[in-house]
Amino acid sequence: MAPHNGYRWTARGRSLLLLACTLVMASMVLADTGKSTLALAHFDFRDTSGELHDQSAEHEARLTSLNELLYAGLAGNPEITLVELSCEMERCTHRSPGLAVLAGQAQAAGAQYLLVGEIHKVSTLIGRGRLAVLDLDDNNTFACEQLLSYRGDSDEAWQRMAQYTLRLIEESCLPLLGAPR
Repeated sequence: MAPHNGYRWTARGRSLLLLACTLVMASMVLADTGKSTLALAHFDFRDTSGELHDQSAEHEARLTSLNELLYAGLAGNPEITLVELSCEMERCTHRSPGLAVLAGQAQAAGAQYLLVGEIHKVSTLIGRGRLAVLDLDDNNTFACEQLLSYRGDSDEAWQRMAQYTLRLIEESCLPLLGAPR
């Protein structure tokens, strides 16, 4: 083995040791807070309404607003610590880059839980939402899963649905995560 190869192995070993120490320290700091740690992926959108008019720009703006409201609401919740995902894409959803990648990123960021969701426009008047909180410490099992429906496809309808979704997460999911009430 050439001397420079030994240096590489030593450098890699030190890097891995430093990473392991950092993760242990981060988990100790997060454990000391007594809060549940949650990573929030962006919600996806699916439209199967079959409407002729292209509303993709409106839906994209509404979806962005939904994601921002959920993030701001959960970040301001004193019962949880919200951690960032390190997606390198514009979107960070369960479809892209995928659930396995998101779960790995969430664990690397020190999260105990990962929140994912999707909004589905069924028809002109009916929409459905599905959200799930995965327990990353328990082989990505569902710690909480909720279904919701909303009526209307307007900014106002989406805003009401976003507020309801945030309340649903806080009232139905956070207690299941062991967050103090």
